[in-house]
Amino acid sequence: MNPVVQQLLTLAAVLLGAAASFTATTLVERGKWRRQYSTRWDDKRLSAYAEYATALKSCAQLSYRIAATRGYPAGALPIDLEEGLAALAQAENERATTWESVLLLGSPAAVDAGRRWHETVWKLSWVARGTAMSHDEFIGLYHAIGAKRDEFYAHARADLDVRSGRLPQPDRDWLPPADRDLAGQGPVVSSPLDRNGP
Repeated sequence: MNPVVQQLLTLAAVLLGAAASFTATTLVERGKWRRQYSTRWDDKRLSAYAEYATALKSCAQLSYRIAATRGYPAGALPIDLEEGLAALAQAENERATTWESVLLLGSPAAVDAGRRWHETVWKLSWVARGTAMSHDEFIGLYHAIGAKRDEFYAHARADLDVRSGRLPQPDRDWLPPADRDLAGQGPVVSSPLDRNGP
């Protein structure tokens, strides 16, 4: 074989090897960067979802406590109305603030589920603020809040690619028996004069 051709083949092989090595290294580094970038946003989404869920759960718990003060079967310890309403206003501000992160980083399905969960908790806050509702309607709202919470968590878990399976469904009613027995008694009427509940 001609020495010039042999040198050209050797040079071509070296150039081909260098190009292949450069391409492989570039692809590996690009993949690594994408995984790190994705992980960083996953961490931020996890924080956004967790902070929002905690804030909304706080609103719900305060609303349950105020509803218990008003005589509803809430399964929660009653709270002084003025103190409870002030705490509820503060919790609602926190919820609104954390919601912005979910809007910015959350998947469309998680955002939609978060809105539906908030809507049911918002309806519960009407009771806390004095709107009358029958005990049966209240119990229905109680169960709807749990279902909407589970939907939000399912969509958030899907967005975060949590693959541990579906969350187990509760196997019982979490209301204490005495509160379950109150269901069906009709509406609880609250007037401005009756601020301490029944």
